[in-house]
Amino acid sequence: MKLIAQSDDYGITPGCAAGALAGIRHGIIRNTGLFANMPWAKECVDEIRPYLSDIAFGIDLNASTGPSLLGHDAVPALTHEDDSFYGSRENRAMDNDENGHDHLSGAADQLEAEFNAQIQMYIKLVGHVPDYVHNHAYATATTMAVSKKLAAKYHCIWTDSVMKKENVANAGMGWYRYGGPEEQLKEDMISYLVEDKGGMLASGKLYGYLVCHCGYADAPIFALSSFNTCRVKDLEAVTSSEILKWVKDHGIELITFRDLPRDWEEK
Repeated sequence: MKLIAQSDDYGITPGCAAGALAGIRHGIIRNTGLFANMPWAKECVDEIRPYLSDIAFGIDLNASTGPSLLGHDAVPALTHEDDSFYGSRENRAMDNDENGHDHLSGAADQLEAEFNAQIQMYIKLVGHVPDYVHNHAYATATTMAVSKKLAAKYHCIWTDSVMKKENVANAGMGWYRYGGPEEQLKEDMISYLVEDKGGMLASGKLYGYLVCHCGYADAPIFALSSFNTCRVKDLEAVTSSEILKWVKDHGIELITFRDLPRDWEEK
């Protein structure tokens, strides 16, 4: 099996960026996506630059964490007056029967403008278009449609399309425990993968797709995300001797999105 091992949220905080880099250096991570809207994005790009020839460096398009690049006046449907995005819980609370559980359906132009600004920031910082486009966290028909549209505009692979390919088996995310920090520390990604609880290896498909969230738990992550201590557990797993042995024993080839067929790009 050829495995796409992806760590989301590169640069959501400096600590999470450092953890993703550890997953690349010492573990199985070969793909990660930038949070281009964060104030420390440039320093995070500088830190990952030495690894860019060995990995796929994409973008996590984000409308629920941190500050908008365009600001409240330009994207009022997405933000508080201080320019910070509505969080995932706030967004979901605004989704109801009246708006088809997608309150951004009438603000697709604002969402597209913000996501495009994030891609342009990525290009400014990195020097080329993203190796792939991924939609972060809060997902509705509108956020997914805009992400797909922009992936096509920039001729990038869109991760949601990859997940749906017939010859791709998704590992799933069944090891996550959706509670507080202490509950997240009980997660066991190692057993989940080694015992093939998601059925990825058993599928017999050519490609596997694994999404996780490696990171170190610095102070900002507790303010920005309910996914916090799970990140240190993911990093522990992807760098563990058990997972490294699992990869070797099953003849798993670690690949990047850049290794996928070019006709998988969005058109």
